[in-house]
Amino acid sequence: MQKMADERKKNLTSPIARWIDANRETAGFTESLRKLLMYACVEWIRRGTSALLTPEEALSKIVCCGLSEFPVGEWAENPEKYTDEIADFCEKVKILPLPAALQGEIPSLLDLRGVKCPLNSVRSRIVMSGYPAGRTLKIWLDEGSPIENVPGSLIADGHKVLSREKKGNYWEISVVKSDSKV
Repeated sequence: MQKMADERKKNLTSPIARWIDANRETAGFTESLRKLLMYACVEWIRRGTSALLTPEEALSKIVCCGLSEFPVGEWAENPEKYTDEIADFCEKVKILPLPAALQGEIPSLLDLRGVKCPLNSVRSRIVMSGYPAGRTLKIWLDEGSPIENVPGSLIADGHKVLSREKKGNYWEISVVKSDSKV
């Protein structure tokens, strides 16, 4: 028990961790925490490539790349559950080299196999919010409710689902990002 308390105190030495601890109970905390995560993504990409992306674009790119060490999509879906991970990530990206996967263009594939409903809809919407307008994104989904729910939520946001194709034990949908801001 004492070890956990000592670890918590150590983590609060970071300005970001102190901000999180001080603002946990304030209105709008979840959205502020999500924005903090997005701006950390912007800074990491800017430092590594000199590209200046919007917060939505940076988050979209990192989520599409599916970095197992940094499950940013999962964190963005439920930021209050991952406050410690977000604080740690925000500190690390100040010095962490940018992985090669993030140095190129935004990927055109989002693999959501294994992501449970409704989080697969949430994650696809997060990615599409920062995806380039007019570009097509292929999304891999599990059978069952994901193939109904994810396309439905994207259509509701104004995007166009071009195709749904069964590929073995999963589905692939192709979605074009709408020109309007969603």
